[in-house]
Amino acid sequence: MDECCVASVKEPVQVLSLATPSSSQQASSDCQFFSDGASLDEYLCSSAGQSYSCRLISICQRNSWRPLQLTSSMLSLIIDKHGFSANLRDLTSCYYTKNNDLEDSFCVPFTLSSDGPWLEILYTIRYPEFKESEEEWSIRQTGICHRINTETRQSIVLLLSPKPKSKSHEKVYEYLTTPSNHYTGNTWFALHNVLLEAHLPAWRSFNKACEAEFLPISNTTFATYIDEPLRIGYDQLSALSSLEARFLKTTSLVASTAELLDELVGFLHAFPDIVNDNRRQNALGHSLKNHRRHCTSYLRSANCLKERVEAASQLLANTLSFRDQVIANEQNGNMLQLNKSAVFITTLTLIYAPASFVATFFGMNFFAMDQPNSQIVCTAMIWIYIVTTFVFTIVTVIFYYWLLRHDGVLFGRLAPKVPANADWKGFVRRLTKLDNSVEMQAYHS
Repeated sequence: MDECCVASVKEPVQVLSLATPSSSQQASSDCQFFSDGASLDEYLCSSAGQSYSCRLISICQRNSWRPLQLTSSMLSLIIDKHGFSANLRDLTSCYYTKNNDLEDSFCVPFTLSSDGPWLEILYTIRYPEFKESEEEWSIRQTGICHRINTETRQSIVLLLSPKPKSKSHEKVYEYLTTPSNHYTGNTWFALHNVLLEAHLPAWRSFNKACEAEFLPISNTTFATYIDEPLRIGYDQLSALSSLEARFLKTTSLVASTAELLDELVGFLHAFPDIVNDNRRQNALGHSLKNHRRHCTSYLRSANCLKERVEAASQLLANTLSFRDQVIANEQNGNMLQLNKSAVFITTLTLIYAPASFVATFFGMNFFAMDQPNSQIVCTAMIWIYIVTTFVFTIVTVIFYYWLLRHDGVLFGRLAPKVPANADWKGFVRRLTKLDNSVEMQAYHS
Protein backbone atom coordinates (compact mmCIF):
# COMPACT_ATOMS: atom_id res chain seq x y z
CA MET A 1 0.00 0.00 0.00
CA ASP A 2 2.86 2.40 0.80
CA GLU A 3 4.50 1.68 -2.57
CA CYS A 4 1.50 2.97 -4.52
CA CYS A 5 1.12 6.18 -2.44
CA VAL A 6 3.17 9.32 -1.90
CA ALA A 7 4.16 11.14 1.26
CA SER A 8 3.10 14.55 -0.05
CA VAL A 9 0.37 15.16 -2.63
CA LYS A 10 1.29 17.35 -5.61
CA GLU A 11 -1.81 16.71 -7.74
CA PRO A 12 -5.06 16.82 -5.70
CA VAL A 13 -7.63 14.05 -5.58
CA GLN A 14 -10.83 15.09 -7.37
CA VAL A 15 -14.22 14.04 -5.99
CA LEU A 16 -17.27 14.68 -8.18
CA SER A 17 -20.62 14.03 -6.47
CA LEU A 18 -23.90 14.02 -8.40
CA ALA A 19 -27.08 14.48 -6.38
CA THR A 20 -30.20 12.46 -7.14
CA PRO A 21 -32.33 14.42 -9.64
CA SER A 22 -35.94 15.26 -8.85
CA SER A 23 -38.81 14.98 -11.26
CA SER A 24 -38.61 18.67 -12.20
CA GLN A 25 -34.90 19.37 -11.86
CA GLN A 26 -31.71 17.95 -13.29
CA ALA A 27 -29.00 16.40 -11.17
CA SER A 28 -26.69 18.84 -9.41
CA SER A 29 -22.94 18.27 -9.32
CA ASP A 30 -20.32 19.17 -6.75
CA CYS A 31 -16.59 18.85 -7.58
CA GLN A 32 -14.05 19.11 -4.77
CA PHE A 33 -10.22 18.88 -4.68
CA PHE A 34 -8.28 17.37 -1.76
CA SER A 35 -4.55 17.30 -1.02
CA ASP A 36 -4.65 15.99 2.57
CA GLY A 37 -6.55 13.40 4.57
CA ALA A 38 -8.08 15.84 7.07
CA SER A 39 -10.04 17.86 4.51
CA LEU A 40 -11.09 14.68 2.70
CA ASP A 41 -12.33 13.12 5.94
CA GLU A 42 -14.28 16.26 6.81
CA TYR A 43 -15.97 16.29 3.41
CA LEU A 44 -16.88 12.60 3.40
CA CYS A 45 -18.40 12.88 6.86
CA SER A 46 -20.49 15.93 5.95
CA SER A 47 -24.02 15.77 4.60
CA ALA A 48 -22.81 16.89 1.16
CA GLY A 49 -20.30 14.07 1.12
CA GLN A 50 -22.91 11.43 1.98
CA SER A 51 -25.80 12.46 -0.27
CA TYR A 52 -25.17 11.47 -3.90
CA SER A 53 -26.47 9.18 -6.61
CA CYS A 54 -23.12 8.84 -8.36
CA ARG A 55 -19.62 9.74 -7.19
CA LEU A 56 -16.40 9.89 -9.20
CA ILE A 57 -13.11 9.74 -7.28
CA SER A 58 -10.32 10.58 -9.70
CA ILE A 59 -6.70 9.89 -8.69
CA CYS A 60 -3.75 10.38 -11.00
CA GLN A 61 -0.03 9.77 -11.25
CA ARG A 62 2.43 12.56 -12.05
CA ASN A 63 3.74 10.28 -14.80
CA SER A 64 3.46 6.62 -15.73
CA TRP A 65 6.44 5.59 -13.59
CA ARG A 66 5.37 7.27 -10.37
CA PRO A 67 2.96 6.26 -7.57
CA LEU A 68 -0.57 7.55 -7.16
CA GLN A 69 -1.00 11.12 -5.98
CA LEU A 70 -2.54 10.41 -2.58
CA THR A 71 -1.25 9.38 0.80
CA SER A 72 -1.81 5.95 2.32
CA SER A 73 -4.13 7.49 4.93
CA MET A 74 -6.24 9.08 2.18
CA LEU A 75 -6.47 5.76 0.36
CA SER A 76 -7.53 3.97 3.56
CA LEU A 77 -10.12 6.67 4.17
CA ILE A 78 -11.58 6.28 0.66
CA ILE A 79 -11.76 2.51 1.07
CA ASP A 80 -13.39 2.64 4.50
CA LYS A 81 -15.93 5.36 3.69
CA HIS A 82 -17.11 3.76 0.45
CA GLY A 83 -16.83 0.08 1.32
CA PHE A 84 -14.41 -0.98 -1.43
CA SER A 85 -13.39 -4.64 -1.25
CA ALA A 86 -9.90 -6.02 -0.72
CA ASN A 87 -9.66 -6.51 -4.51
CA LEU A 88 -8.89 -2.80 -4.76
CA ARG A 89 -5.40 -3.56 -3.43
CA ASP A 90 -4.69 -5.49 -6.65
CA LEU A 91 -5.75 -2.47 -8.67
CA THR A 92 -3.64 0.07 -6.78
CA SER A 93 -0.64 -2.28 -6.68
CA CYS A 94 -0.05 -1.59 -10.39
CA TYR A 95 0.96 2.02 -9.63
CA TYR A 96 4.41 2.32 -8.07
CA THR A 97 7.82 3.85 -8.70
CA LYS A 98 9.65 2.17 -11.58
CA ASN A 99 13.06 2.45 -13.19
CA ASN A 100 12.36 0.23 -16.19
CA ASP A 101 9.50 -1.51 -18.00
CA LEU A 102 8.33 -3.77 -15.18
CA GLU A 103 4.98 -5.51 -15.83
CA ASP A 104 4.63 -3.56 -19.05
CA SER A 105 2.21 -6.10 -20.52
CA PHE A 106 0.30 -6.94 -17.33
CA CYS A 107 -3.35 -5.95 -16.91
CA VAL A 108 -5.51 -6.58 -13.86
CA PRO A 109 -8.27 -8.85 -15.18
CA PHE A 110 -11.98 -8.16 -14.86
CA THR A 111 -12.77 -8.89 -11.21
CA LEU A 112 -16.30 -9.15 -9.81
CA SER A 113 -17.26 -9.20 -6.14
CA SER A 114 -20.56 -8.73 -4.26
CA ASP A 115 -21.49 -7.51 -0.78
CA GLY A 116 -25.23 -7.60 -0.14
CA PRO A 117 -26.89 -5.31 -2.69
CA TRP A 118 -23.52 -3.94 -3.79
CA LEU A 119 -21.73 -5.23 -6.89
CA GLU A 120 -18.12 -4.24 -7.52
CA ILE A 121 -16.14 -4.62 -10.74
CA LEU A 122 -12.56 -3.52 -11.37
CA TYR A 123 -9.92 -3.87 -14.06
CA THR A 124 -7.06 -2.05 -15.78
CA ILE A 125 -6.58 -1.37 -19.47
CA ARG A 126 -3.40 -0.50 -21.33
CA TYR A 127 -3.46 1.49 -24.53
CA PRO A 128 -1.12 3.57 -26.73
CA GLU A 129 -1.07 7.35 -26.51
CA PHE A 130 0.74 9.73 -28.83
CA LYS A 131 2.89 12.36 -27.14
CA GLU A 132 2.76 15.33 -29.48
CA SER A 133 5.54 17.21 -27.68
CA GLU A 134 8.02 14.39 -28.42
CA GLU A 135 6.22 12.94 -31.46
CA GLU A 136 6.36 9.37 -30.20
CA TRP A 137 4.03 6.73 -28.80
CA SER A 138 3.83 5.58 -25.21
CA ILE A 139 1.87 2.79 -23.51
CA ARG A 140 -0.44 4.10 -20.76
CA GLN A 141 -2.43 2.38 -18.02
CA THR A 142 -5.83 3.31 -16.59
CA GLY A 143 -7.60 1.51 -13.75
CA ILE A 144 -11.24 1.66 -12.72
CA CYS A 145 -13.22 0.29 -9.81
CA HIS A 146 -17.02 0.63 -9.97
CA ARG A 147 -19.39 -0.16 -7.07
CA ILE A 148 -23.08 -0.41 -7.95
CA ASN A 149 -26.00 -0.73 -5.53
CA THR A 150 -28.62 -2.86 -7.26
CA GLU A 151 -31.40 -1.59 -4.96
CA THR A 152 -30.78 2.18 -4.72
CA ARG A 153 -28.99 2.57 -8.09
CA GLN A 154 -26.17 4.37 -6.33
CA SER A 155 -22.76 4.26 -8.02
CA ILE A 156 -19.20 4.90 -6.81
CA VAL A 157 -16.48 5.13 -9.45
CA LEU A 158 -12.77 5.14 -8.59
CA LEU A 159 -10.65 6.16 -11.57
CA LEU A 160 -6.84 5.82 -11.62
CA SER A 161 -5.23 7.86 -14.39
CA PRO A 162 -1.60 7.76 -15.66
CA LYS A 163 -1.15 11.55 -15.60
CA PRO A 164 -2.95 14.76 -14.58
CA LYS A 165 -5.80 15.79 -16.90
CA SER A 166 -5.62 12.50 -18.73
CA LYS A 167 -7.97 11.64 -21.55
CA SER A 168 -9.60 8.99 -19.36
CA HIS A 169 -10.49 11.53 -16.69
CA GLU A 170 -11.69 14.12 -19.20
CA LYS A 171 -14.00 11.68 -21.01
CA VAL A 172 -15.51 10.17 -17.85
CA TYR A 173 -15.92 13.59 -16.22
CA GLU A 174 -17.59 14.97 -19.36
CA TYR A 175 -19.95 12.02 -19.54
CA LEU A 176 -21.00 12.27 -15.89
CA THR A 177 -21.58 16.02 -16.03
CA THR A 178 -23.57 16.00 -19.28
CA PRO A 179 -27.20 16.84 -18.43
CA SER A 180 -28.59 14.49 -21.08
CA ASN A 181 -27.09 11.52 -19.20
CA HIS A 182 -28.92 12.37 -15.95
CA TYR A 183 -32.12 10.38 -15.63
CA THR A 184 -33.78 8.39 -12.88
CA GLY A 185 -32.42 4.89 -12.44
CA ASN A 186 -29.26 5.36 -14.48
CA THR A 187 -26.43 3.47 -12.80
CA TRP A 188 -23.80 5.03 -15.03
CA PHE A 189 -22.59 1.66 -16.31
CA ALA A 190 -22.21 3.21 -19.74
CA LEU A 191 -19.11 5.09 -18.56
CA HIS A 192 -17.14 1.86 -19.16
CA ASN A 193 -18.14 2.11 -22.80
CA VAL A 194 -17.04 5.77 -22.79
CA LEU A 195 -13.66 4.85 -21.31
CA LEU A 196 -13.00 2.11 -23.86
CA GLU A 197 -14.29 4.22 -26.72
CA ALA A 198 -11.75 6.92 -25.83
CA HIS A 199 -8.70 4.65 -26.07
CA LEU A 200 -9.36 1.63 -28.28
CA PRO A 201 -9.13 3.47 -31.65
CA ALA A 202 -5.55 4.45 -30.77
CA TRP A 203 -4.43 0.87 -31.45
CA ARG A 204 -5.11 1.35 -35.17
CA SER A 205 -3.00 4.52 -35.27
CA PHE A 206 -0.28 2.79 -33.25
CA ASN A 207 -0.16 -0.16 -35.68
CA LYS A 208 -0.10 2.27 -38.58
CA ALA A 209 2.84 4.19 -37.10
CA CYS A 210 4.78 0.95 -36.53
CA GLU A 211 4.01 -0.20 -40.07
CA ALA A 212 5.24 3.14 -41.46
CA GLU A 213 8.49 2.56 -39.58
CA PHE A 214 8.74 -1.01 -40.83
CA LEU A 215 7.98 -0.62 -44.56
CA PRO A 216 11.16 1.30 -45.61
CA ILE A 217 13.34 -1.33 -43.95
CA SER A 218 11.27 -4.15 -45.44
CA ASN A 219 11.36 -2.74 -48.99
CA THR A 220 15.12 -2.25 -48.80
CA THR A 221 15.62 -5.74 -47.38
CA PHE A 222 13.69 -7.47 -50.17
CA ALA A 223 15.47 -5.38 -52.86
CA THR A 224 18.97 -6.28 -51.66
CA TYR A 225 21.39 -8.51 -53.59
CA ILE A 226 24.27 -10.35 -51.96
CA ASP A 227 26.78 -9.62 -54.72
CA GLU A 228 26.14 -5.86 -54.55
CA PRO A 229 26.97 -3.31 -51.83
CA LEU A 230 24.38 -3.56 -49.05
CA ARG A 231 22.27 -0.51 -48.23
CA ILE A 232 21.26 -1.95 -44.86
CA GLY A 233 23.14 -3.39 -41.93
CA TYR A 234 22.94 -4.44 -38.32
CA ASP A 235 21.31 -1.16 -37.27
CA GLN A 236 18.25 -2.08 -39.34
CA LEU A 237 18.29 -5.58 -37.88
CA SER A 238 18.20 -4.08 -34.39
CA ALA A 239 15.28 -1.83 -35.44
CA LEU A 240 13.37 -4.87 -36.71
CA SER A 241 13.94 -6.67 -33.41
CA SER A 242 12.55 -3.64 -31.58
CA LEU A 243 9.46 -3.62 -33.82
CA GLU A 244 8.97 -7.34 -33.28
CA ALA A 245 8.98 -6.83 -29.50
CA ARG A 246 6.52 -3.94 -29.89
CA PHE A 247 4.07 -6.03 -31.90
CA LEU A 248 4.41 -8.89 -29.45
CA LYS A 249 3.38 -6.57 -26.62
CA THR A 250 0.57 -5.18 -28.76
CA THR A 251 -0.97 -8.60 -29.34
CA SER A 252 -0.84 -9.34 -25.61
CA LEU A 253 -2.48 -6.05 -24.58
CA VAL A 254 -5.17 -6.11 -27.27
CA ALA A 255 -6.02 -9.71 -26.40
CA SER A 256 -6.36 -8.68 -22.75
CA THR A 257 -8.75 -5.86 -23.74
CA ALA A 258 -10.77 -8.28 -25.86
CA GLU A 259 -11.19 -10.61 -22.88
CA LEU A 260 -12.26 -7.61 -20.78
CA LEU A 261 -14.97 -6.73 -23.29
CA ASP A 262 -16.25 -10.30 -23.22
CA GLU A 263 -16.47 -10.08 -19.43
CA LEU A 264 -18.33 -6.73 -19.57
CA VAL A 265 -20.86 -8.11 -22.05
CA GLY A 266 -21.33 -11.19 -19.87
CA PHE A 267 -21.79 -9.01 -16.78
CA LEU A 268 -24.40 -6.91 -18.56
CA HIS A 269 -26.34 -10.04 -19.54
CA ALA A 270 -26.03 -11.57 -16.06
CA PHE A 271 -27.33 -8.41 -14.37
CA PRO A 272 -29.83 -6.87 -16.77
CA ASP A 273 -31.27 -4.61 -14.03
CA ILE A 274 -28.00 -2.64 -13.94
CA VAL A 275 -29.45 -0.57 -16.78
CA ASN A 276 -33.22 -0.47 -16.28
CA ASP A 277 -33.92 0.85 -19.77
CA ASN A 278 -34.05 -1.99 -22.30
CA ARG A 279 -33.35 0.31 -25.20
CA ARG A 280 -30.25 1.74 -23.53
CA GLN A 281 -29.15 -1.70 -22.38
CA ASN A 282 -29.36 -3.09 -25.91
CA ALA A 283 -27.51 -0.10 -27.31
CA LEU A 284 -24.80 -0.48 -24.68
CA GLY A 285 -24.48 -4.21 -25.37
CA HIS A 286 -24.15 -3.61 -29.12
CA SER A 287 -21.53 -0.92 -28.52
CA LEU A 288 -19.42 -3.23 -26.33
CA LYS A 289 -19.69 -6.01 -28.93
CA ASN A 290 -18.58 -3.59 -31.64
CA HIS A 291 -15.54 -2.70 -29.52
CA ARG A 292 -14.85 -6.43 -29.23
CA ARG A 293 -14.95 -6.78 -33.02
CA HIS A 294 -12.58 -3.84 -33.40
CA CYS A 295 -10.20 -5.50 -30.93
CA THR A 296 -10.26 -8.61 -33.10
CA SER A 297 -9.36 -6.47 -36.11
CA TYR A 298 -6.51 -4.72 -34.28
CA LEU A 299 -5.23 -8.05 -33.00
CA ARG A 300 -5.33 -9.59 -36.48
CA SER A 301 -3.46 -6.60 -37.91
CA ALA A 302 -0.82 -6.73 -35.18
CA ASN A 303 -0.29 -10.47 -35.69
CA CYS A 304 0.08 -9.98 -39.45
CA LEU A 305 2.62 -7.19 -38.97
CA LYS A 306 4.51 -9.24 -36.38
CA GLU A 307 4.84 -12.13 -38.83
CA ARG A 308 6.00 -9.77 -41.56
CA VAL A 309 8.61 -8.27 -39.24
CA GLU A 310 9.81 -11.76 -38.29
CA ALA A 311 10.13 -12.73 -41.98
CA ALA A 312 12.01 -9.52 -42.84
CA SER A 313 14.24 -9.91 -39.80
CA GLN A 314 15.11 -13.48 -40.73
CA LEU A 315 15.76 -12.49 -44.35
CA LEU A 316 18.00 -9.61 -43.30
CA ALA A 317 19.93 -11.82 -40.87
CA ASN A 318 20.45 -14.42 -43.61
CA THR A 319 21.45 -11.72 -46.11
CA LEU A 320 24.04 -10.28 -43.75
CA SER A 321 25.34 -13.77 -42.99
CA PHE A 322 25.60 -14.69 -46.70
CA ARG A 323 27.24 -11.33 -47.42
CA ASP A 324 29.84 -12.02 -44.75
CA GLN A 325 30.46 -15.41 -46.36
CA VAL A 326 30.91 -13.78 -49.78
CA ILE A 327 33.41 -11.31 -48.32
CA ALA A 328 35.21 -14.17 -46.55
CA ASN A 329 35.41 -16.14 -49.80
CA GLU A 330 36.82 -13.11 -51.60
CA GLN A 331 39.41 -12.66 -48.89
CA ASN A 332 40.28 -16.35 -49.04
CA GLY A 333 40.78 -16.02 -52.80
CA ASN A 334 43.06 -13.03 -52.30
CA MET A 335 45.01 -14.89 -49.63
CA LEU A 336 45.37 -17.86 -51.99
CA GLN A 337 46.85 -15.59 -54.69
CA LEU A 338 49.20 -14.08 -52.13
CA ASN A 339 50.26 -17.55 -50.99
CA LYS A 340 50.98 -18.55 -54.58
CA SER A 341 53.07 -15.42 -55.03
CA ALA A 342 54.92 -16.14 -51.79
CA VAL A 343 55.62 -19.71 -52.89
CA PHE A 344 56.94 -18.47 -56.25
CA ILE A 345 59.17 -15.87 -54.61
CA THR A 346 60.43 -18.43 -52.08
CA THR A 347 61.28 -20.86 -54.92
CA LEU A 348 63.24 -18.18 -56.77
CA THR A 349 65.05 -17.35 -53.53
CA LEU A 350 66.04 -20.99 -53.03
CA ILE A 351 67.31 -21.16 -56.60
CA TYR A 352 69.37 -17.97 -56.53
CA ALA A 353 70.42 -18.05 -52.85
CA PRO A 354 73.45 -20.47 -53.35
CA ALA A 355 74.77 -18.50 -56.31
CA SER A 356 74.34 -15.23 -54.43
CA PHE A 357 76.13 -16.65 -51.39
CA VAL A 358 79.06 -17.95 -53.43
CA ALA A 359 79.44 -14.65 -55.28
CA THR A 360 79.26 -12.67 -52.06
CA PHE A 361 81.66 -14.99 -50.22
CA PHE A 362 84.40 -14.83 -52.83
CA GLY A 363 83.87 -11.12 -53.31
CA MET A 364 85.03 -10.41 -49.76
CA ASN A 365 88.46 -8.87 -48.99
CA PHE A 366 89.52 -12.09 -47.30
CA PHE A 367 90.52 -13.46 -50.70
CA ALA A 368 92.95 -12.24 -53.32
CA MET A 369 94.01 -13.50 -56.77
CA ASP A 370 97.65 -14.51 -57.14
CA GLN A 371 97.87 -13.96 -60.88
CA PRO A 372 101.49 -15.09 -61.39
CA ASN A 373 100.73 -18.42 -59.79
CA SER A 374 97.08 -18.52 -60.91
CA GLN A 375 95.91 -19.14 -57.33
CA ILE A 376 93.45 -17.67 -54.90
CA VAL A 377 95.14 -16.55 -51.72
CA CYS A 378 93.14 -16.57 -48.44
CA THR A 379 94.07 -14.33 -45.53
CA ALA A 380 94.71 -15.75 -42.09
CA MET A 381 91.89 -13.49 -40.66
CA ILE A 382 89.16 -15.65 -42.32
CA TRP A 383 88.34 -17.04 -38.86
CA ILE A 384 86.72 -13.68 -37.96
CA TYR A 385 84.08 -14.21 -40.65
CA ILE A 386 83.46 -17.81 -39.62
CA VAL A 387 83.14 -17.04 -35.91
CA THR A 388 80.95 -13.98 -36.52
CA THR A 389 78.66 -15.85 -38.88
CA PHE A 390 78.33 -18.76 -36.45
CA VAL A 391 77.53 -16.48 -33.49
CA PHE A 392 74.93 -14.44 -35.39
CA THR A 393 73.35 -17.64 -36.69
CA ILE A 394 73.00 -19.04 -33.17
CA VAL A 395 71.60 -15.73 -31.84
CA THR A 396 69.05 -15.57 -34.69
CA VAL A 397 67.85 -19.14 -34.09
CA ILE A 398 67.50 -18.54 -30.34
CA PHE A 399 65.61 -15.29 -30.92
CA TYR A 400 63.30 -17.05 -33.37
CA TYR A 401 62.36 -19.77 -30.87
CA TRP A 402 61.86 -17.14 -28.17
CA LEU A 403 59.41 -15.26 -30.40
CA LEU A 404 57.44 -18.47 -31.00
CA ARG A 405 56.83 -18.77 -27.27
CA HIS A 406 56.34 -15.06 -26.53
CA ASP A 407 54.84 -13.69 -29.72
CA GLY A 408 52.35 -11.49 -27.82
CA VAL A 409 55.03 -9.67 -25.83
CA LEU A 410 56.74 -7.94 -28.74
CA PHE A 411 54.30 -8.01 -31.65
CA GLY A 412 51.28 -7.33 -29.39
CA ARG A 413 52.90 -4.02 -28.37
CA LEU A 414 54.00 -3.16 -31.88
CA ALA A 415 50.54 -3.84 -33.36
CA PRO A 416 48.44 -0.70 -34.02
CA LYS A 417 45.70 -0.03 -31.48
CA VAL A 418 42.34 0.18 -33.33
CA PRO A 419 39.38 1.55 -31.28
CA ALA A 420 36.28 -0.65 -31.06
CA ASN A 421 34.03 2.07 -32.51
CA ALA A 422 36.30 3.76 -34.99
CA ASP A 423 33.54 4.85 -37.33
CA TRP A 424 31.62 8.12 -36.98
CA LYS A 425 28.47 6.31 -35.83
CA GLY A 426 30.32 4.89 -32.82
CA PHE A 427 31.66 8.35 -32.04
CA VAL A 428 28.13 9.79 -32.15
CA ARG A 429 26.83 6.97 -29.92
CA ARG A 430 29.46 7.76 -27.30
CA LEU A 431 28.60 11.45 -27.37
CA THR A 432 24.84 10.88 -27.15
CA LYS A 433 24.89 8.02 -24.66
CA LEU A 434 22.40 8.52 -21.81
CA ASP A 435 21.66 6.62 -18.66
CA ASN A 436 19.09 3.91 -19.41
CA SER A 437 16.85 4.79 -16.51
CA VAL A 438 16.75 8.47 -17.55
CA GLU A 439 15.80 7.55 -21.11
CA MET A 440 13.02 5.22 -20.01
CA GLN A 441 11.60 7.69 -17.51
CA ALA A 442 11.51 10.35 -20.23
CA TYR A 443 9.76 7.87 -22.53
CA HIS A 444 6.95 7.25 -20.05
CA SER A 445 6.63 10.78 -18.69
